[in-house]
Amino acid sequence: MIRRQLVEIVKKEMLVMLRDKQTILLLFFMPLALIFFMTLAFKGVYADKIYEKQIPLVIENESQSPKANLLEQKIQSNKMIKIVELPPDMDKDRIFEYGKAQVLVVIPKGFEEGTRPVEIYFDPVFDTGYKVAVRSLMTSLTVEVVMGIDNIEAVVSGLITEKTKRDMIVPSPLQLTVPAYAIFAMFFIAIPMSIGFLKEKNEGTLQRLFTYSVSPSVIALGKIIPYYVINIIQFVLMLFFGAFIAPLIINTPFQMGTHVWHLIPITLVVAAATTGFGVLIATLAKTLEQTSTLAATGAILMGVLGGIMVPHFIMSHTMQKLAMISPIYWAHQSYLDVFLRNAEFSTILPKLAILAIFALACFFIAGRRIKWM
Repeated sequence: MIRRQLVEIVKKEMLVMLRDKQTILLLFFMPLALIFFMTLAFKGVYADKIYEKQIPLVIENESQSPKANLLEQKIQSNKMIKIVELPPDMDKDRIFEYGKAQVLVVIPKGFEEGTRPVEIYFDPVFDTGYKVAVRSLMTSLTVEVVMGIDNIEAVVSGLITEKTKRDMIVPSPLQLTVPAYAIFAMFFIAIPMSIGFLKEKNEGTLQRLFTYSVSPSVIALGKIIPYYVINIIQFVLMLFFGAFIAPLIINTPFQMGTHVWHLIPITLVVAAATTGFGVLIATLAKTLEQTSTLAATGAILMGVLGGIMVPHFIMSHTMQKLAMISPIYWAHQSYLDVFLRNAEFSTILPKLAILAIFALACFFIAGRRIKWM
Protein backbone atom coordinates (compact mmCIF):
# COMPACT_ATOMS: atom_id res chain seq x y z
CA MET A 1 0.00 0.00 0.00
CA ILE A 2 2.71 2.47 1.00
CA ARG A 3 4.76 1.56 -2.05
CA ARG A 4 1.82 2.23 -4.37
CA GLN A 5 1.13 5.56 -2.67
CA LEU A 6 4.77 6.53 -3.04
CA VAL A 7 4.83 5.61 -6.74
CA GLU A 8 1.71 7.67 -7.45
CA ILE A 9 3.07 10.73 -5.61
CA VAL A 10 6.37 10.45 -7.51
CA LYS A 11 4.50 10.24 -10.84
CA LYS A 12 2.44 13.30 -9.98
CA GLU A 13 5.52 15.27 -8.94
CA MET A 14 7.37 14.32 -12.11
CA LEU A 15 4.48 15.57 -14.26
CA VAL A 16 4.32 18.86 -12.35
CA MET A 17 8.08 19.32 -12.54
CA LEU A 18 8.30 18.58 -16.27
CA ARG A 19 5.67 21.21 -17.05
CA ASP A 20 8.14 23.92 -16.05
CA LYS A 21 10.63 23.20 -18.84
CA GLN A 22 12.37 26.58 -18.54
CA THR A 23 13.33 26.00 -14.91
CA ILE A 24 14.55 22.47 -15.59
CA LEU A 25 16.68 23.68 -18.51
CA LEU A 26 18.06 26.48 -16.33
CA LEU A 27 19.17 23.95 -13.71
CA PHE A 28 21.37 22.35 -16.36
CA PHE A 29 22.54 25.34 -18.41
CA MET A 30 23.40 27.56 -15.42
CA PRO A 31 26.19 25.27 -14.09
CA LEU A 32 27.44 24.67 -17.64
CA ALA A 33 27.83 28.40 -18.18
CA LEU A 34 29.42 28.90 -14.76
CA ILE A 35 31.90 26.06 -15.30
CA PHE A 36 32.87 27.36 -18.73
CA PHE A 37 33.32 31.04 -17.90
CA MET A 38 34.73 30.61 -14.39
CA THR A 39 37.29 28.11 -15.69
CA LEU A 40 38.44 30.69 -18.24
CA ALA A 41 38.56 33.34 -15.49
CA PHE A 42 40.51 31.16 -13.06
CA LYS A 43 42.84 29.72 -15.67
CA GLY A 44 45.34 32.59 -15.50
CA VAL A 45 44.86 33.34 -11.82
CA TYR A 46 45.94 30.29 -9.87
CA ALA A 47 45.69 27.11 -11.91
CA ASP A 48 48.21 27.52 -14.72
CA LYS A 49 51.68 26.11 -14.30
CA ILE A 50 53.94 29.02 -13.47
CA TYR A 51 56.24 28.43 -16.42
CA GLU A 52 53.36 28.76 -18.89
CA LYS A 53 53.10 32.48 -18.14
CA GLN A 54 55.76 34.84 -19.42
CA ILE A 55 56.32 37.84 -17.19
CA PRO A 56 57.16 41.16 -18.92
CA LEU A 57 60.39 42.37 -17.33
CA VAL A 58 62.79 45.27 -17.88
CA ILE A 59 66.51 44.90 -17.11
CA GLU A 60 68.55 48.00 -16.27
CA ASN A 61 72.21 46.95 -16.38
CA GLU A 62 74.07 49.89 -14.85
CA SER A 63 77.19 47.87 -14.00
CA GLN A 64 78.07 46.45 -17.44
CA SER A 65 80.70 44.29 -15.74
CA PRO A 66 81.34 40.69 -16.93
CA LYS A 67 79.30 39.18 -14.08
CA ALA A 68 76.51 41.73 -14.54
CA ASN A 69 76.37 40.93 -18.26
CA LEU A 70 76.28 37.20 -17.51
CA LEU A 71 73.40 37.71 -15.09
CA GLU A 72 71.55 39.74 -17.69
CA GLN A 73 72.01 36.93 -20.24
CA LYS A 74 70.72 34.31 -17.81
CA ILE A 75 67.63 36.39 -17.04
CA GLN A 76 66.94 37.00 -20.73
CA SER A 77 67.25 33.30 -21.61
CA ASN A 78 64.83 32.10 -18.92
CA LYS A 79 61.55 30.87 -20.42
CA MET A 80 59.47 32.47 -17.67
CA ILE A 81 60.73 35.96 -18.62
CA LYS A 82 59.63 38.16 -21.50
CA ILE A 83 62.16 40.95 -21.91
CA VAL A 84 60.67 44.38 -22.60
CA GLU A 85 62.77 47.08 -24.24
CA LEU A 86 61.73 50.57 -23.19
CA PRO A 87 62.00 53.59 -25.51
CA PRO A 88 65.06 55.72 -24.66
CA ASP A 89 62.93 58.67 -23.59
CA MET A 90 60.71 56.70 -21.19
CA ASP A 91 61.22 57.23 -17.45
CA LYS A 92 61.88 53.82 -15.91
CA ASP A 93 60.31 55.01 -12.66
CA ARG A 94 56.96 55.17 -14.46
CA ILE A 95 57.00 51.93 -16.46
CA PHE A 96 54.32 50.40 -14.24
CA GLU A 97 52.13 53.46 -14.69
CA TYR A 98 52.45 53.08 -18.45
CA GLY A 99 51.68 49.35 -18.22
CA LYS A 100 54.80 48.43 -20.18
CA ALA A 101 56.13 45.81 -17.73
CA GLN A 102 55.39 44.14 -14.41
CA VAL A 103 58.95 43.78 -13.09
CA LEU A 104 62.03 46.01 -13.20
CA VAL A 105 65.43 44.48 -12.38
CA VAL A 106 68.33 46.87 -11.79
CA ILE A 107 71.91 45.55 -11.74
CA PRO A 108 73.67 48.50 -10.08
CA LYS A 109 77.27 49.66 -10.25
CA GLY A 110 79.18 47.87 -7.53
CA PHE A 111 77.47 44.53 -8.20
CA GLU A 112 80.75 42.95 -9.35
CA GLU A 113 82.50 44.05 -6.15
CA GLY A 114 79.63 42.90 -3.97
CA THR A 115 78.96 46.35 -2.51
CA ARG A 116 75.46 46.72 -3.94
CA PRO A 117 72.77 44.05 -4.42
CA VAL A 118 70.48 43.46 -7.38
CA GLU A 119 67.31 45.53 -7.04
CA ILE A 120 63.84 44.24 -7.98
CA TYR A 121 60.81 46.49 -8.43
CA PHE A 122 57.29 45.09 -8.85
CA ASP A 123 54.10 46.54 -10.25
CA PRO A 124 51.91 47.19 -7.14
CA VAL A 125 49.07 45.08 -8.60
CA PHE A 126 51.34 42.18 -9.58
CA ASP A 127 50.09 38.80 -8.31
CA THR A 128 51.75 37.75 -5.03
CA GLY A 129 52.38 34.22 -6.24
CA TYR A 130 54.28 35.47 -9.28
CA LYS A 131 56.23 37.87 -7.08
CA VAL A 132 57.48 34.92 -5.06
CA ALA A 133 58.37 33.04 -8.26
CA VAL A 134 60.30 36.00 -9.76
CA ARG A 135 62.10 36.69 -6.48
CA SER A 136 63.11 33.02 -6.24
CA LEU A 137 64.31 33.01 -9.85
CA MET A 138 66.39 36.16 -9.41
CA THR A 139 67.91 34.78 -6.23
CA SER A 140 68.98 31.51 -7.85
CA LEU A 141 70.38 33.19 -10.99
CA THR A 142 72.32 35.74 -8.93
CA VAL A 143 73.79 32.99 -6.75
CA GLU A 144 74.83 31.09 -9.89
CA VAL A 145 76.69 34.16 -11.23
CA VAL A 146 78.29 35.24 -7.95
CA MET A 147 79.38 31.74 -6.89
CA GLY A 148 80.32 30.58 -10.39
CA ILE A 149 77.80 27.73 -10.51
CA ASP A 150 76.58 26.68 -13.95
CA ASN A 151 73.21 25.30 -12.80
CA ILE A 152 72.20 25.74 -9.20
CA GLU A 153 69.10 23.55 -9.70
CA ALA A 154 71.34 20.57 -10.47
CA VAL A 155 73.30 21.21 -7.27
CA VAL A 156 70.18 21.62 -5.14
CA SER A 157 68.56 18.49 -6.61
CA GLY A 158 71.09 16.43 -4.70
CA LEU A 159 69.86 17.97 -1.46
CA ILE A 160 66.13 18.43 -2.12
CA THR A 161 63.87 16.35 -4.33
CA GLU A 162 60.16 16.60 -4.95
CA LYS A 163 58.14 13.40 -4.63
CA THR A 164 54.80 13.66 -6.41
CA LYS A 165 52.17 10.94 -6.16
CA ARG A 166 51.68 8.76 -9.19
CA ASP A 167 49.30 10.22 -11.79
CA MET A 168 49.21 13.59 -10.02
CA ILE A 169 49.81 16.79 -11.97
CA VAL A 170 49.28 20.47 -11.33
CA PRO A 171 45.46 20.70 -10.93
CA SER A 172 43.59 22.33 -13.75
CA PRO A 173 40.88 24.91 -13.06
CA LEU A 174 38.32 22.46 -14.43
CA GLN A 175 39.02 20.06 -11.57
CA LEU A 176 38.08 22.87 -9.18
CA THR A 177 35.16 24.47 -11.04
CA VAL A 178 33.32 21.32 -12.21
CA PRO A 179 32.49 19.98 -8.72
CA ALA A 180 32.16 23.51 -7.30
CA TYR A 181 29.48 24.78 -9.66
CA ALA A 182 27.79 21.42 -10.04
CA ILE A 183 27.21 21.41 -6.27
CA PHE A 184 26.20 25.07 -6.34
CA ALA A 185 23.56 24.37 -9.00
CA MET A 186 22.35 21.28 -7.15
CA PHE A 187 21.44 23.45 -4.16
CA PHE A 188 19.34 25.65 -6.44
CA ILE A 189 16.95 22.72 -6.82
CA ALA A 190 15.36 24.22 -3.69
CA ILE A 191 13.74 26.95 -5.80
CA PRO A 192 11.50 24.83 -8.09
CA MET A 193 10.92 22.33 -5.28
CA SER A 194 9.74 24.93 -2.78
CA ILE A 195 7.68 26.86 -5.35
CA GLY A 196 5.88 23.69 -6.42
CA PHE A 197 5.31 22.71 -2.81
CA LEU A 198 3.86 26.10 -1.89
CA LYS A 199 1.63 26.25 -4.98
CA GLU A 200 0.12 22.93 -4.01
CA LYS A 201 -0.50 24.27 -0.53
CA ASN A 202 -2.16 27.46 -1.82
CA GLU A 203 -4.26 25.57 -4.37
CA GLY A 204 -5.40 23.03 -1.78
CA THR A 205 -3.77 20.02 -3.49
CA LEU A 206 -1.56 19.29 -0.48
CA GLN A 207 -4.49 19.48 1.91
CA ARG A 208 -6.45 17.01 -0.22
CA LEU A 209 -3.54 14.60 -0.02
CA PHE A 210 -3.83 14.67 3.76
CA THR A 211 -7.47 13.65 3.54
CA TYR A 212 -6.28 10.27 2.35
CA SER A 213 -4.58 7.74 4.58
CA VAL A 214 -1.14 8.84 3.47
CA SER A 215 1.73 9.35 5.90
CA PRO A 216 3.35 12.83 5.85
CA SER A 217 6.70 11.05 5.50
CA VAL A 218 5.47 9.28 2.36
CA ILE A 219 4.27 12.59 0.91
CA ALA A 220 7.63 14.26 1.64
CA LEU A 221 9.55 11.30 0.21
CA GLY A 222 7.39 11.24 -2.92
CA LYS A 223 8.07 14.91 -3.52
CA ILE A 224 11.81 14.52 -2.88
CA ILE A 225 12.60 11.56 -5.16
CA PRO A 226 12.11 13.33 -8.55
CA TYR A 227 14.32 16.25 -7.49
CA TYR A 228 16.85 13.84 -6.02
CA VAL A 229 17.07 12.12 -9.41
CA ILE A 230 17.39 15.51 -11.17
CA ASN A 231 20.31 16.41 -8.89
CA ILE A 232 22.14 13.19 -9.73
CA ILE A 233 21.57 13.73 -13.46
CA GLN A 234 22.83 17.30 -13.03
CA PHE A 235 26.14 16.16 -11.59
CA VAL A 236 26.62 13.36 -14.13
CA LEU A 237 26.11 15.79 -17.02
CA MET A 238 28.41 18.40 -15.46
CA LEU A 239 31.09 15.76 -14.94
CA PHE A 240 30.70 14.55 -18.53
CA PHE A 241 31.02 18.12 -19.79
CA GLY A 242 34.05 18.83 -17.62
CA ALA A 243 35.85 15.59 -18.40
CA PHE A 244 35.21 15.20 -22.14
CA ILE A 245 33.86 18.38 -23.76
CA ALA A 246 35.35 21.39 -21.93
CA PRO A 247 39.00 20.20 -22.33
CA LEU A 248 38.51 20.25 -26.11
CA ILE A 249 36.97 23.73 -26.11
CA ILE A 250 39.24 25.60 -23.68
CA ASN A 251 42.37 23.44 -23.90
CA THR A 252 42.40 22.62 -20.19
CA PRO A 253 43.05 19.06 -18.94
CA PHE A 254 40.82 17.16 -16.52
CA GLN A 255 41.86 14.16 -14.46
CA MET A 256 39.31 11.97 -12.69
CA GLY A 257 41.69 10.59 -10.09
CA THR A 258 42.49 6.96 -9.35
CA HIS A 259 39.38 6.16 -7.24
CA VAL A 260 36.60 7.13 -9.63
CA TRP A 261 34.06 4.83 -7.97
CA HIS A 262 34.18 7.07 -4.88
CA LEU A 263 32.14 9.59 -6.89
CA ILE A 264 29.06 7.35 -6.60
CA PRO A 265 28.56 7.46 -2.80
CA ILE A 266 29.64 11.12 -2.71
CA THR A 267 27.05 12.14 -5.31
CA LEU A 268 24.30 10.12 -3.63
CA VAL A 269 24.94 11.81 -0.28
CA VAL A 270 25.37 15.30 -1.78
CA ALA A 271 22.07 14.91 -3.67
CA ALA A 272 20.39 13.94 -0.39
CA ALA A 273 21.78 17.09 1.26
CA THR A 274 20.62 19.37 -1.58
CA THR A 275 17.11 17.93 -1.74
CA GLY A 276 16.91 18.02 2.05
CA PHE A 277 17.71 21.73 1.88
CA GLY A 278 15.03 22.16 -0.77
CA VAL A 279 12.24 20.48 1.17
CA LEU A 280 13.25 22.42 4.30
CA ILE A 281 12.90 25.73 2.41
CA ALA A 282 9.55 24.51 1.08
CA THR A 283 8.20 23.99 4.58
CA LEU A 284 9.67 27.20 6.04
CA ALA A 285 8.53 29.69 3.38
CA LYS A 286 5.07 31.27 3.56
CA THR A 287 4.90 32.96 0.14
CA LEU A 288 6.29 32.35 -3.34
CA GLU A 289 8.57 35.37 -2.92
CA GLN A 290 9.97 33.92 0.29
CA THR A 291 10.75 30.58 -1.35
CA SER A 292 12.89 32.15 -4.08
CA THR A 293 14.60 34.55 -1.69
CA LEU A 294 15.36 31.96 1.00
CA ALA A 295 16.52 29.31 -1.47
CA ALA A 296 18.72 31.61 -3.58
CA THR A 297 20.15 33.51 -0.60
CA GLY A 298 20.83 30.30 1.30
CA ALA A 299 22.58 28.67 -1.66
CA ILE A 300 24.69 31.77 -2.38
CA LEU A 301 25.74 32.22 1.26
CA MET A 302 26.67 28.55 1.56
CA GLY A 303 28.58 28.85 -1.72
CA VAL A 304 30.52 31.90 -0.54
CA LEU A 305 31.41 30.27 2.77
CA GLY A 306 32.04 26.87 1.19
CA GLY A 307 34.77 27.98 -1.21
CA ILE A 308 32.77 28.20 -4.43
CA MET A 309 32.97 31.93 -5.13
CA VAL A 310 36.40 32.34 -3.52
CA PRO A 311 38.64 29.23 -3.51
CA HIS A 312 39.04 27.86 0.00
CA PHE A 313 42.84 27.71 -0.11
CA ILE A 314 43.20 31.47 -0.66
CA MET A 315 40.80 32.42 2.14
CA SER A 316 42.04 33.86 5.41
CA HIS A 317 42.51 31.47 8.31
CA THR A 318 39.33 32.73 9.97
CA MET A 319 37.27 32.25 6.82
CA GLN A 320 38.68 28.77 6.32
CA LYS A 321 37.35 27.85 9.75
CA LEU A 322 33.98 29.48 9.08
CA ALA A 323 33.72 27.54 5.81
CA MET A 324 33.20 24.36 7.79
CA ILE A 325 29.68 25.42 8.77
CA SER A 326 28.63 25.22 5.10
CA PRO A 327 27.56 21.82 3.70
CA ILE A 328 28.88 22.97 0.33
CA TYR A 329 32.40 23.02 1.82
CA TRP A 330 32.18 19.35 2.83
CA ALA A 331 30.68 18.38 -0.52
CA HIS A 332 33.34 20.25 -2.50
CA GLN A 333 36.20 18.85 -0.43
CA SER A 334 34.85 15.33 -0.91
CA TYR A 335 35.00 15.70 -4.69
CA LEU A 336 38.46 17.29 -4.54
CA ASP A 337 39.60 14.31 -2.47
CA VAL A 338 38.81 12.17 -5.50
CA PHE A 339 39.97 14.46 -8.32
CA LEU A 340 43.12 15.91 -6.76
CA ARG A 341 44.20 13.97 -3.68
CA ASN A 342 43.47 10.35 -4.70
CA ALA A 343 42.14 9.91 -1.16
CA GLU A 344 41.03 6.60 0.28
CA PHE A 345 37.33 6.22 1.06
CA SER A 346 38.08 6.21 4.77
CA THR A 347 39.32 9.79 4.39
CA ILE A 348 36.15 10.88 2.58
CA LEU A 349 33.73 9.07 4.89
CA PRO A 350 33.74 11.67 7.75
CA LYS A 351 32.83 14.40 5.26
CA LEU A 352 29.95 12.29 3.95
CA ALA A 353 28.81 11.68 7.51
CA ILE A 354 28.53 15.44 8.08
CA LEU A 355 26.54 15.83 4.86
CA ALA A 356 24.27 12.94 5.86
CA ILE A 357 23.62 14.55 9.26
CA PHE A 358 22.75 17.82 7.50
CA ALA A 359 20.35 15.99 5.16
CA LEU A 360 18.68 14.08 8.00
CA ALA A 361 18.28 17.27 10.04
CA CYS A 362 16.57 18.99 7.08
CA PHE A 363 14.27 16.02 6.50
CA PHE A 364 13.41 15.76 10.19
CA ILE A 365 12.49 19.45 10.52
CA ALA A 366 10.52 19.37 7.26
CA GLY A 367 8.71 16.21 8.35
CA ARG A 368 7.71 17.84 11.62
CA ARG A 369 6.43 20.99 9.92
CA ILE A 370 4.53 19.33 7.08
CA LYS A 371 1.87 18.08 9.48
CA TRP A 372 0.79 21.63 10.27
CA MET A 373 0.62 23.00 6.73
